[in-house]
Amino acid sequence: MEVLVIGNNTVDIVFSTREALVTDGKVQADGLRFFGGGQGANVAAMLGALGVTTRYFGVFGGGDFGRLARGSLVEAGVRVEGSLTVADCPQHTAAIVVDTTHGTRSLVMHKDARLRMDGVPVEAAPMDACGLVYLDGHEPAFSLALAKHARARGLPVLADAEVADEARPLLPHLTSLVAPGKVLRELTGERELASAARALLAGGLRVVVGTLGAEGCEGWTSDGEHHRVSAEACEVVDTTGAGDAFHAGYIAAVLAGQGFGEALRFATKVAAVKCGVPGPRAGADRLALLGTALGASGGASSSLL
Repeated sequence: MEVLVIGNNTVDIVFSTREALVTDGKVQADGLRFFGGGQGANVAAMLGALGVTTRYFGVFGGGDFGRLARGSLVEAGVRVEGSLTVADCPQHTAAIVVDTTHGTRSLVMHKDARLRMDGVPVEAAPMDACGLVYLDGHEPAFSLALAKHARARGLPVLADAEVADEARPLLPHLTSLVAPGKVLRELTGERELASAARALLAGGLRVVVGTLGAEGCEGWTSDGEHHRVSAEACEVVDTTGAGDAFHAGYIAAVLAGQGFGEALRFATKVAAVKCGVPGPRAGADRLALLGTALGASGGASSSLL
């Protein structure tokens, strides 16, 4: 089964410091590194490193940064054929300042309008081998059209969401939603996470998972399963991409045939591995070991995707 990932791809310019940014202040960086990043691209790359057959479909900019963004996915084993390149357009770029003392970050980014997918026809998406569509919550117009197209073909659609208002139109066309607990509450107007999850499941979702940062996660299924999983202990170096790592871990575990609770625990483990290294993605070598250890215990449960 191939997972088709739609969403942001960026180049992350990461400054490592020992103190947080302050207004009108200056901070001396201890390190400077360049990474392929972006929420959707991070999920695709980490899925590829975990051994999941993955394809990314999106728009890259030109120049060295565009080649870095594309190349970082290819190196992770992700297929990018069919993706578009706007050669005369700067690559979507994010500048991230990581306070290594506290493991926190500040971020500013720029995306040229020519890199958006609003005018891309949904038929351009390479879906011949697709068994699951993953959406990172960005590119709302294209994502909505693709979600409808995928569901018409009987495919599961799993999404993240950072902005409730942008995610709300997608909800009737999703099978699973894995997003920050705060967003789940905003989507439903419910104060309690459990109530928000029940409302979303009543709307037709099979799976709802609220990620809770350092507190771990809590998940519910339409079949009545409920699990609260604590975060995996780790030394926090950089939290960038931790949520993306969680999504990749959850998908990989379900596709390997793991149950709901086991998939959530594996996802927290992948997120912890990510938090222990700089940059937006966990190391490919470590992820490959996790993927090998995950193995396969049967077919994926359609009720968990």
